[in-house]
Amino acid sequence: MQQTAKTARIYGALGASGFAVILWLVLIAFYMIAQRDLVAAMRFPDADDEMRLAQVRDLIAGQHWFDIMQYRVDPQEGSGLMHWSRFVDAPLAGFILLLQSLLGEASGERWAVALFPPLLILPLFLIFGRILTALGDRHPVATGLLIAFSGATFLQYFTPMRIDHHGWQLLLSVAMAWIALRSPSLANGLAAAAVITLHAEISLEALPYLAIFGGLFACEWLRDPQTGRRLLGFASGLIGFPAVWLLAMRGPTSTLTVYCDAFSLPYGAAVAAGGLVLAASLLGPTRLLRSPLRRLLALTIAALAGGLVFVLTGQECLGGPFGALDPLVRQHWYEWVSEGRPIWSHANTYGVVYIVPTLIGLGALTFAWRRSRNGPFAENWTRLAVIAVGSAVASAFVTRMGATTHAFLLPGFAVMALALWRWSRTRSSSLGRVGSALLVLTALPAVDAAIAIQVARTLVGQSAPTKAEASDCPSAVSAAALADEPRAHLFAPIDIGPALLVRTPHSVVATGHHRNEKAMRRVISAFLAKPAVAEQVVRTEGADFLVFCRGFYEVQRFAAAAPDGLAARLAQRKPVPWLRHDPRLSSESLSVYRILPPTGRSATN
Repeated sequence: MQQTAKTARIYGALGASGFAVILWLVLIAFYMIAQRDLVAAMRFPDADDEMRLAQVRDLIAGQHWFDIMQYRVDPQEGSGLMHWSRFVDAPLAGFILLLQSLLGEASGERWAVALFPPLLILPLFLIFGRILTALGDRHPVATGLLIAFSGATFLQYFTPMRIDHHGWQLLLSVAMAWIALRSPSLANGLAAAAVITLHAEISLEALPYLAIFGGLFACEWLRDPQTGRRLLGFASGLIGFPAVWLLAMRGPTSTLTVYCDAFSLPYGAAVAAGGLVLAASLLGPTRLLRSPLRRLLALTIAALAGGLVFVLTGQECLGGPFGALDPLVRQHWYEWVSEGRPIWSHANTYGVVYIVPTLIGLGALTFAWRRSRNGPFAENWTRLAVIAVGSAVASAFVTRMGATTHAFLLPGFAVMALALWRWSRTRSSSLGRVGSALLVLTALPAVDAAIAIQVARTLVGQSAPTKAEASDCPSAVSAAALADEPRAHLFAPIDIGPALLVRTPHSVVATGHHRNEKAMRRVISAFLAKPAVAEQVVRTEGADFLVFCRGFYEVQRFAAAAPDGLAARLAQRKPVPWLRHDPRLSSESLSVYRILPPTGRSATN
């Protein structure tokens, strides 16, 4: 109780923003100490973080703003096309250049990729403070910020070296929630449109949130025509902002090209068409929208207009971004990208990290919403409930969206924590007070996730590791000798391709990025094929070396799927006639083989 009073006094002196800044500074210091070895080794949490650095390096080196090709990926076929946004590249590139001017090239880059993700936690915490303030008095605000401070399930996207775009996605989603709780003005409607369309330009995972927030604004307008100014601003913004972001980040060619995996022509045109019809309705004679039924008709026509334009401009995208993905690539790559898969598709315990905190958070939010009825904050709690429930449904289809759902549920967790604490203080015995106080820990999503994982592993046994649990290979140390070789072309499993691009000057056949599915298929088919069949595939690529990490999960999967295949043979250290193991370039984890010419083969291994 004394500690709670002390926290309340600190918060009272600082206010929500000041308290958020203090927590952020403490968190940055913790990250820099706890993850200093990771920073020193330039070890990235995921292959996409490494690929982001490769893309940013190319931008710094002078590659055109609108050119997002990876020229060291699949050079035999002209290079690999990426689908990522320059919006994420630009601030990181600027920060790298700034620190390089102060610390030198290598140290500046290392500290830039270490510090940049945690920097985004500051605006995240500041927005959390605004959201919590819009929902109640100062006690839930302080408690909510403390819970955010421990929010490992969503702060995972802001840790050092986590330079991929998921942190930006979560930050923009939370910003949308804050805007939704503000007054229903024209300016806030325009701001919401600007944020959500920027979110969509970064990733199509924003589309469910566009529907959630657009639906919230529409429902409020159906109930209360006085909120029409916000809906007008939102609809008007949907007309222009998609084109603004697309032209600024991707250029005219990409804007007018149909890409089913990015916010390109069909998506931008559909959103703009729906916004145009709705804005025209809102600007028309007031009497035409006087009844809820007429307003509903206007919304329906706008939605139909957007859907029709999407069908006319992007019929091939009706199957979704991955609808036409090569079956072999789908089976041996896409279905193993756990975070992007539906929650029910996980054979291991990965899904419970998101499911259990979501269910507890929804219960907490329901409790907070019921308590708010007839109070001054009731409408905002209802808005937040709609947003959180919509996000929870969306996260059932894309697991990593559960992190955003947990962020939306933060106010509910805060109210739950305070209620449990106050209830624990009413227990008659000291043991009862201590025991019931421990229940406050269930208001921390990270604790819920940790407990759920342990229970699930106890019940179903330890499952196979996910991609994120794979060994650190190739590391900067293990790839050092290979990096000193003259520029070469490497045939390697797709998941280590980005690391090879970052740690060496060489090119690779493929990385785990679906626009290059043909190259991905060639790599997968070679590692699954018997060595004699794989030889022709590898030689056709013009590769100089075959490189792989023996303990890497991807190799283990290939070996299990094809016991007589190339991956299985290499994993068992068996000789392959057209390969020669190079111990000078290899390490305990990284195996490098020279590809022998068709004549003069050696079976030395």
